Amino acid sequence: GHFTDPVVVCDFTALYPSLVIAYNLCYSTCAGKLDYHSTRREMQMEGKTREKVGPFFYSERRTATVLNDHFKSLSNISHEQQRANFGRDRAYIAPTGTIYVSESVLKGVLPQVLDEMLTTRAMLKKAAKEYKKNVKDLSPAILRQLEARQLALKYVANVTYGYTSATFSGRCAMPLLADAIVECGRRTLQRAMHLANQWGQGTDPWGKKDRSWLGAEVIYGDTDSLFIKMPGRTHKQAFEFGEKFCQAVTSLNPPPVQLKLEKVYVGSIMQTMKRYCGMKYDSKDQKKPNFEAKGLETIRRDQCALTQKVLKNALITLFKHGIQAVKEFLFRQWSLIFAGDLPVSDFILTGRVRSKYRGGKEGPVQAVLARRLAEADPGRIVRHKQRLSYVIVATPGVTFRLKDCVLTPLELLARWDAYKIHSRYYIEKHVNAALQRCLGLAPHFVTVADWFGACPKPRRRTHFWPIKSKRAMITAYFGNDFCSLCQRKCQADGSRSVVACTSCQKDIVSSVQSASAKMNKIEIEANAIAKKCSKCSGCFESSDTFAVAIQQEQKPTTNSNSRAFIRQKNNESLLMPLANCVCIDCPATYLRHRLREQSIEAKGTYDLLTGDDDMAW
Repeated sequence: GHFTDPVVVCDFTALYPSLVIAYNLCYSTCAGKLDYHSTRREMQMEGKTREKVGPFFYSERRTATVLNDHFKSLSNISHEQQRANFGRDRAYIAPTGTIYVSESVLKGVLPQVLDEMLTTRAMLKKAAKEYKKNVKDLSPAILRQLEARQLALKYVANVTYGYTSATFSGRCAMPLLADAIVECGRRTLQRAMHLANQWGQGTDPWGKKDRSWLGAEVIYGDTDSLFIKMPGRTHKQAFEFGEKFCQAVTSLNPPPVQLKLEKVYVGSIMQTMKRYCGMKYDSKDQKKPNFEAKGLETIRRDQCALTQKVLKNALITLFKHGIQAVKEFLFRQWSLIFAGDLPVSDFILTGRVRSKYRGGKEGPVQAVLARRLAEADPGRIVRHKQRLSYVIVATPGVTFRLKDCVLTPLELLARWDAYKIHSRYYIEKHVNAALQRCLGLAPHFVTVADWFGACPKPRRRTHFWPIKSKRAMITAYFGNDFCSLCQRKCQADGSRSVVACTSCQKDIVSSVQSASAKMNKIEIEANAIAKKCSKCSGCFESSDTFAVAIQQEQKPTTNSNSRAFIRQKNNESLLMPLANCVCIDCPATYLRHRLREQSIEAKGTYDLLTGDDDMAW
């Protein structure tokens, strides 16, 4: 749901490696598994073990007498005496019933290795802080090197648990050890959650009444993190609670198990496990919060930039201004999508392609596209699990097959006169689906589809692009019914793609000046982008080389009103680029295409107002 109260996020530092070190869990320290291990009272009476696990093969049975000698805490009924004698135990019984000897008997290999890793990582992080503080003109390469080293140690330490549980692909699998590590982590997290709820009910860890943090409640806990809601508190009070709570939890666990205050969310959404977002404060002194998301579509690679931007801005608007402001924001975004005012780069999707699919099926749309590209160009190989970029375009008719609507981004730019973005598909299948998963939660319970049904949907009737293909869509021959200067609704003039309303035609001087200024502005922007492209490709680029395809051979015609004559006249002055850029990751590729279309519209408007209406196609 959506929480407006501060939420304290606490995280155990390297939980699994710390538990291995704290309880001496290792292959070499495992001494077997108890038959009866449900309660400590049963262990006092029935102490035998089963299975020969680990390097310890005692001649005697592990009776209650033997266990009492190894576990001093078992012989005391008092909880306080048990805790005092816990350090004197010569072995540790994991929650799963597996016995591990203590460090006084044998220091395990895994604890030694992990201890060295964590100690070295702490030294590297401390060195980086000291360098930043004391060294002037420090090279960023040194900090990057230290950061890379500490991250490498962190990753290796955290995946050590995976070595113990990898039964299929691993070589050091030991389910007893893996289960013990997981169960110890689970019990540690549950104790921390119970303590937080105790504080929220007005009781401290020692059973005394303390109403300082009344109302605190754990709303989410997973693996090594806790989310604690603090009703009616400020973010500074939440930080104060988090610091005291982390100190209390750390003191109740053996070293080096440590709970650390990570951040505080002021306004957050908990969607499902490992999927949440909020406005984050990293410290008490931070003035403005930052948006952070985990597992949502705003950071996922399988979503287009349109979904990421709309969802992120909608959530920020929700946290800052409320649900009504979100509705107004979405109405504006949906209108922009239908009007075609967003760049093509926002609609690019990516998907993995496999070499073959089960049952001989065609697979998803990216697989169909990869097969079509391979048939057109046998030299183009799409590797197994390679990510392929594609866009979904609109097709005639109400019903359509998605695999018939998929093109590469470069194919769409090259055939801009024949295709347009499938706006409704992107909105309903991607944008609205992601919004519904967030806004449909308590307390709002919004139905995004109802909002979308009430939203105005302006449609762009034409592209300002020369028609080069006989297979162009019929809408390419429709005249424009929006004024190119003031964007007001007006009467279409035949099949002209540019038109001026009556009020703009009356004030012809101001309209011509406005059209001329727009042309100059677009040309300046285009030449600036062309300079960057020239440095990158090493070839001459200018605004005239933007989005120019190979000219088709056409016979000249004497009819100056025909579209063929207009295309021939326009193409006479176009300069062909020496190198055609095919980089779909560069923003300049789509910016050039957009500037080219704006240039055609501005030139057509200027010619219409000045009387040279040959460009009004």
